Amino acid sequence: MSVRLTIGSAVYNVDPPLLRAHVEGILCQLTDETELLLIDDGSDNGCGVLCRAYADGSSRVRYISMGENRGLSSVRNRTIDEARGEWIFFADGDDLLSDHFVETALSFSGCDCEILLHDRMKFLEDKGADPACAVEAPTPLPADAGRAISLSVLCLAPFDPAAYGLGRQAFYHAAWGALYRKSFLEKNALRFPPEVRKAQDSVFNGAAYFRAEKIAYLPCVMYYYRNNPQGITKRFCPDYESLIRPLMAAQQACLARLFPGEKQVEALYAGNRMVSFVLDAVRLNYCHPDNKKPRRQRKKELFAFLETDPFRRAVDGFDLTRSDRPGWILPIRLIRRRWFFALDLSQKNARVSAVFRKVDGGLRRLRSGGPRP
Repeated sequence: MSVRLTIGSAVYNVDPPLLRAHVEGILCQLTDETELLLIDDGSDNGCGVLCRAYADGSSRVRYISMGENRGLSSVRNRTIDEARGEWIFFADGDDLLSDHFVETALSFSGCDCEILLHDRMKFLEDKGADPACAVEAPTPLPADAGRAISLSVLCLAPFDPAAYGLGRQAFYHAAWGALYRKSFLEKNALRFPPEVRKAQDSVFNGAAYFRAEKIAYLPCVMYYYRNNPQGITKRFCPDYESLIRPLMAAQQACLARLFPGEKQVEALYAGNRMVSFVLDAVRLNYCHPDNKKPRRQRKKELFAFLETDPFRRAVDGFDLTRSDRPGWILPIRLIRRRWFFALDLSQKNARVSAVFRKVDGGLRRLRSGGPRP
């Protein structure tokens, strides 16, 4: 019997209890038409031994060792190369799949599309039991949805999911937000950039959604994302700048291929994605609670970082009066005024941040002559 679905799980130093929950939640669902690839990216905490044991116990599980830590892009690309299934799903080894993931994926594997989006939900400790999918058929997305999603993924361009028939739980930024037809990935030579070790999904999905002629949406929770405080999107990242430089180059190269000469796209990237890089540098490095350097030193390092282009241009060019991202206004205003003490407090204390935003909003209304709240 041919394999219709490959689930590729990326594993790197996952806490063993979380890895067991991930694998065992999938194992009980596997059929002769499905396979699970456990790809260990050079873990040094025993994950590889655990993955090998699962593979030894089931013919539907394959263990693959990357030998050394090569990064998530290389793991995802290895998944594409090794997959025997018609459809590929990329999973992270500390998250959970729906109790009915395999059954649902197989039931819609005949869907006339190249990318099948689905819903996701965040959880902390235990996702609990989830219901079977009651949807009769996926919803085809409009023909222009791929371009709009591509711009959202690469540039963080404003995007209204409802306008394209998507629910708010759909998450097209992450590779685990959809199933991909393998023949589509191979036809378009779609791969994750191996030189990028952070947010590589943006480059892959930016190209994938742009190239896809048929995208469908399944309004059903298929993936449970563990809201891990030590996850890559939250943990202290002292080498943030060195990580995003290759990412910026890969994103801009992708944009040049997909949207050649489109000045509006360049402006979207500069006004959205570049500003997000600045704010993430603040959040994940200079004002992160785990950064133990003295405040004066962190301030010096932040503003030295902001003196370099393209970050300086991103801050200077951000339009405070027209932004549709209210959460960005206060930190950019504090950065421009070089009020690092207030910036630091607002990043580390949600209540302080709320007070600062309220005061800042009141001052802006007074200056503009607008009504008081």
